[in-house]
Amino acid sequence: MTDNRSIKFIFCFLILVSTFSFCRADLERRNLFDDLTIVESINKRLCYRVPLHYNHLLMGGYINMPSARIGNEGELGAGFAYVSPYHIYSARCELNYWLEVSLNYRVFKGVDDPVLTPFGFGDMSDKGANIKLAILHPEDSDYVLPGIAVGLEDFLGTKSFEASYVALTKVFAKEAMELTLGYGGKRIRGFFGGFSWMPFKNYEESWIYPLFLVAEYDATPYKDKNIEPHPDGREKKSAINLGLKWRVFDTFDLSASYIRGCAFAFSLSTFYNFGMTKGFVPKVEDPLPYRAPVVHEPISQLRPEEAFSQELAYVLKSQGFMLLKVSLTQEPLGLATLRIHAENLAYSEEEEVRRRISYIMASLVPDGIQAITVVIEGDGFEAQEYHFLSAWLKAFQLGGMGFYELKIHSPLLDYKALPPYAETVIFKANRPAISFFVLPDFHSFFGSAKGKFKYAFGAAPGIEGYLSNAIYYTARVGFLFVSDIDNLKDVDRLNPSQLLNVRSDIINYYKQRGLTFQELYFRKIWNLGNAFFSKLSWGWLERMYGGVAGEILYYPVNSCFALGIEGAVVKKRTTTGFGFEKKIRRLRGFTPTYVNFIGNQAFFNLYYDWKGPDLEFRIKVGQFLARDFGVRYEVSRYFESGLRVTFWYTRTNGHDEINGSTYYDKGAMISMPLDIFYTQSSRKRFYYGMSAWLRDVGQFANTGGNLYDLINDLREY
Repeated sequence: MTDNRSIKFIFCFLILVSTFSFCRADLERRNLFDDLTIVESINKRLCYRVPLHYNHLLMGGYINMPSARIGNEGELGAGFAYVSPYHIYSARCELNYWLEVSLNYRVFKGVDDPVLTPFGFGDMSDKGANIKLAILHPEDSDYVLPGIAVGLEDFLGTKSFEASYVALTKVFAKEAMELTLGYGGKRIRGFFGGFSWMPFKNYEESWIYPLFLVAEYDATPYKDKNIEPHPDGREKKSAINLGLKWRVFDTFDLSASYIRGCAFAFSLSTFYNFGMTKGFVPKVEDPLPYRAPVVHEPISQLRPEEAFSQELAYVLKSQGFMLLKVSLTQEPLGLATLRIHAENLAYSEEEEVRRRISYIMASLVPDGIQAITVVIEGDGFEAQEYHFLSAWLKAFQLGGMGFYELKIHSPLLDYKALPPYAETVIFKANRPAISFFVLPDFHSFFGSAKGKFKYAFGAAPGIEGYLSNAIYYTARVGFLFVSDIDNLKDVDRLNPSQLLNVRSDIINYYKQRGLTFQELYFRKIWNLGNAFFSKLSWGWLERMYGGVAGEILYYPVNSCFALGIEGAVVKKRTTTGFGFEKKIRRLRGFTPTYVNFIGNQAFFNLYYDWKGPDLEFRIKVGQFLARDFGVRYEVSRYFESGLRVTFWYTRTNGHDEINGSTYYDKGAMISMPLDIFYTQSSRKRFYYGMSAWLRDVGQFANTGGNLYDLINDLREY
């Protein structure tokens, strides 16, 4: 009986202890989740930023008026606005933390173009550009101080809507409210103001959360016909504009407003931060950096040279590289050195290349090897090299040295060629003789006599590879799927170019239907040592020109500067086939004449990469294709993702005239890595650029790839 009581007592005691332990553990878990919830709430409050909205010009602002705020660095945006009596198409870019730029294409609804309407152009239109410089952001002081910005509207082109302003914006984060006071000149005349309020800030899970109420004092003197060019836009019953703005999925902006006390307006725009993105989809197809198996067996009968080379080739291929050569040497410093040449096939970031190479070498370096030199190649030439001591690699592999410490010990160096007698080659592979690719083929034109916007879209399949393992070649054809450029003319109806027509008749090449031959050229690049490179290319270099081109570039590793000279002799191609034209057109007024033509272009090039703000400057000085002399200036802003936004301006003695004024070629271009859309890394890029006007001044033929770009693509980001 006593034993039964003891057993029952012990059993009850165990139940009580278990229950207490379970309750305590449950309480601890609850306390942990409560603590995490509190931390998340505090972080959310500390990091909270009042959303920014944009005006009808796609600049930070309200309805028609600007504010002192700008978007996040790296954002690209596009949108449409109906602002009676205008249709406005816009694009926006946040070039930096303090600089915002937008481009507008404004259509005057109901106002025929006085010259081009009979030819099908329709309503009159105007192109413009806007810029804003943020001196102080409201976020800089966590909304304690107001933001300050200065800006210019429509500062290029006809300047029909030109304005300048300074704005102060105070943000009240707790109330999700902002207030702007500013002063402007020209189209924005005198004091203006803006107000926005997010009344449903506390309804985060509701669809009404991102709704804004917006009001502004519009300082535009619409009744002044010198300020407002559209007759239907001169009515103004009130200077107060009212509107609603709604953000959808943090990507799309919708707005509806009542302006001038007499008209309605609405807009739709979208944006995405292409500059800072890691990609739309994760790189799930990229392998993890190599870690195993680890093999340090020396090169011997148990691990012969062929076996080691094949093992290394397999691992490099799985990591996105192609092994080209392996040799044994006593360089550098008289150490027993393994020298490896590998081509980067996948990665646009130099640091990612270094990381993967470091792990591979640390895992596979044979005992008895004191140093390893890895030469990185791309596009058939040696770009740079890394030097590793085996002791550092083994310390890295065992965890005794971190990646960044190893990076300090093994800096990126200029390639140094060795004489044949100084190395013993144990493995050599050929580059691929042929591979296939398909690129998009897109062309667009604004403001032609036959309509506002013309386009052609198709595909450009091609092949590329190497001849004799040394000479790169590429061949490409094109095929248009959709196009509405057939009725475009190759002569400007108002201001025909009086220079040699080296580029302004390119429409004749783009109009060709069926399968078209676009390019076939050969290229050889040499690393001459001591940071000097040279390039020779020949063939059908681009859609309009073929010939021969040469270039020499001085570009040291880790240098912000590069210097180069280049030249080309080209002939203009026929619009179809493989032939070349003997003569080129030159207009006298509207009367065509034809002269013998062999194109010559020659330039001195200067490059400077300003690492701090991620800006790159280029200057090209020399003779352009239409035999005009001058200078082309380029400035590019590049971002973490690899996005690059470029603006150019060319000033030559070509004396090209548009509407009585001298025109100098200018435009913008974006370059974007395509792997932001892929599930694996890729070095392929998309390019799109457009000049303000399609003319012949400041033009040059493509020469089979710019040597600086080819090298820089292996070193940057």
